Amino acid sequence: MHSGVWLRLMTLTALTVLMAAQRPEVFTLMVHHGLILTALNSSVSLACELSPLFNAEPLEVRWYRSGDFDKPALLYKDHKIQEAPVDPRYKGRVSLTGGLERGNVSLTLERVTLADGGEYVCRVSNAQWYEKASVFLTVKVLGGTPVVSVAEARGGGGRVNVTCSSEGWSPYPTLTWRNKEGTEIRNGREVLNTPDPQGLVRISSWMLSSPSDTDWLSCTVSLSEEEKKESRILPRAPTEGHWGLGAFITTLIILLLVVSTVIGLLIWIKKTGFVRVSTLKKMANGNDKTESTERPEECGTQTAKETTTQRECVPKEWGEVKRFKVDITLDPKPGHPYLQVSPNRKKVYSTTSKEPNVSTAPHVLSEDKFSFGQIYWEVVVRNGGIFNSFLGEKQSWYVGVATDTATLTTGVVPLTPQNGFWVFTFKKEKGYCVSDDPQMPVSGNESPSVSADILTTLGVFLDCDRQMLSFYDAESKVHIYSLFIVVSSNTFFAVFSPGLRDTCPLTVK
Repeated sequence: MHSGVWLRLMTLTALTVLMAAQRPEVFTLMVHHGLILTALNSSVSLACELSPLFNAEPLEVRWYRSGDFDKPALLYKDHKIQEAPVDPRYKGRVSLTGGLERGNVSLTLERVTLADGGEYVCRVSNAQWYEKASVFLTVKVLGGTPVVSVAEARGGGGRVNVTCSSEGWSPYPTLTWRNKEGTEIRNGREVLNTPDPQGLVRISSWMLSSPSDTDWLSCTVSLSEEEKKESRILPRAPTEGHWGLGAFITTLIILLLVVSTVIGLLIWIKKTGFVRVSTLKKMANGNDKTESTERPEECGTQTAKETTTQRECVPKEWGEVKRFKVDITLDPKPGHPYLQVSPNRKKVYSTTSKEPNVSTAPHVLSEDKFSFGQIYWEVVVRNGGIFNSFLGEKQSWYVGVATDTATLTTGVVPLTPQNGFWVFTFKKEKGYCVSDDPQMPVSGNESPSVSADILTTLGVFLDCDRQMLSFYDAESKVHIYSLFIVVSSNTFFAVFSPGLRDTCPLTVK
């Protein structure tokens, strides 16, 4: 037994001596071809070996990022790892652990960060010769759960526009649509990848779908079969489903209550003799006519030109949502230098008419938040008369809601569903739109004010329980647009942005 151990030791010693003796003047390097994938905060080995194998201890070994020869991640020279010059970003995180005496000059990188991804060069040299080879490291980051939303497609026809987006991925992920049967949907979809300043990727996709094609759709974003995230949605526009039946039942009950009340009142007055029944009937008929002129179209009505539109099923008649009106006050600290809130916390306006160097809309939130029930508020978005002549017409504004999980740390994030914002917006050069990905233009067929770009007062109705958001022309008392808020949170703030190119305020009524 002892003789066997000695034999192995002698063999290993002989091989080491042989390798030390064989120091060719010319050599090559063997590295991993293709991408090396590793997770964030993990450790990874970037393989690099001499060919033929021989003792690399007398050599110089330099690992550096492409283009940073003079600032290596690691420098081995004169039989030791040098303290300088080295890139400080790698201090304490790199080592040579492959065994120099065996010709292995692999680099081990610990606590991998997103910035560590990219090309690394392994360079080995002696007095007569040098050789170098590149390896490529990719850092894997699993992004967020896809945000899926649905809205009625332009032109109607029963189709809906379904969108899906997710951010925070590395490297570029794959987005897949599937129907209820699990069949992948390839036709008619659009996919867009957008890098962010941190080096991560935001992926988004949209497509047209017919509700009759499948009961539900799934959107999956993945790096591999094991590394993926999925969301599902019913391909129904917010106004579809059982809203028509619900509105009919509600209207029927209200009519029965009104009729019963009028009949009871007529009987009581007739018995008491305060006024003749015929006079009261005329008054009641007059009141009915007045009310009917103020009531908007019933849920489910259609015009001659429209067959299926966003306005077929209004979630609530304007007269109903009016009774849910609440007193909204603005947060006195908008968190943006170009915005100012009035002392009574009812107005917000930009303090400059110049175009600041920002590409997103600064905003202010309501002081209160809402988690259940129904809430309605109104915002004056267009000033008339002397104010319009003095301040000029508004160039842009945004009004809607934000979730409590929205990016609330800055006043200039994009007001999109991906950041937790659902808004109705106006830009003078584009008209009215609903924030989505992509933005959905609003034609305003039912609202003359929207069609003529002269909307004065916007009504906003939020149903927290159903996570449904509706917009109304409060002057004309008609519904404009409705959409579902597809999000896990159920706490909302009202959000207001007066834009940046004019000083006209937004005013909460």
